[in-house]
Amino acid sequence: MPDTTTKDQVGLFHASYQIGESRPGGIIFKLDLVVDTPNRRVQGLGSITQAVNPPLDVATSLQGSYSQLPTLPPTPALLLVLLTGYPPIHWPHHAGLGPVILPNVDLRMSLIPSWQSGMASYRYRSGPDSDWQEVEAAPVKLVSPAVAS
Repeated sequence: MPDTTTKDQVGLFHASYQIGESRPGGIIFKLDLVVDTPNRRVQGLGSITQAVNPPLDVATSLQGSYSQLPTLPPTPALLLVLLTGYPPIHWPHHAGLGPVILPNVDLRMSLIPSWQSGMASYRYRSGPDSDWQEVEAAPVKLVSPAVAS
């Protein structure tokens, strides 16, 4: 299958996204990613927030890959980005292997070939003992890095 990545996105590039709509009390998932197109790898940081009481604030360190999702003509092929997130930990250097950390986010994004927008479904856990919460069919849009930090 031919690669639909445009010539502007070949190599290593930075992309920041917002998943969800900015509305009062809504869940917003902000992503700050680095995409490695030769290896089809994606990694970065994410933050899921919601202005409720108590406030939702889930930080995650994401890693995964992307591939092409075939579609029927005349619709262009979509990019399927699959990422798994883990709670960030600050483990001292030379301190050994460290603890086993369970994932706190599973993310699936379908993006247009220009990486500008798409749809996402994800699930998250707000703590190690909490249940998975799922969000389906949330809009994804590319934003500037200053907004996604």
